[in-house]
Amino acid sequence: MATQFPPPYVTALVVDDERISRHVASRMLRELGLRVLEADGAEEALDVFRISQHPIDLVLLDVVMPETDGVELAEQILAHRPGQRIIFMSAHPAEVLSEHGLQDLDVLFLAKPYTMDELLSKVREAMAEERSEPRKPTSQSRPSIEGEEISG
Repeated sequence: MATQFPPPYVTALVVDDERISRHVASRMLRELGLRVLEADGAEEALDVFRISQHPIDLVLLDVVMPETDGVELAEQILAHRPGQRIIFMSAHPAEVLSEHGLQDLDVLFLAKPYTMDELLSKVREAMAEERSEPRKPTSQSRPSIEGEEISG
């Protein structure tokens, strides 16, 4: 497949606690021509933001994860990087997503399993968005993890 996003590269961070799901998403993004970083949860994702040699243009974020879920992690990322492009993904039904704080239907969302075309469409949509007006998830008020700083 020809790359859809030629250099200069778009760098994506895939955050998913399920290894197979994370690797599938990463492989698909690489096939689309993106540079891909991976994290298995919130703590590792925040570490990747701190140490990445490249700006992270896009985050693919699983909604339902142990400890810190995707919506809470998105709020932490957006607090330090307003305008960060985020695509939420999940295999869970809307009721479960709502329990995890994803109630805003205006966010970019991919239902697992998704096709290469669906992924490409969401990535294009995310990259076309203006960074000055991010789509923020709505959630109940949650405490943030103290001391977590994201540089960049």
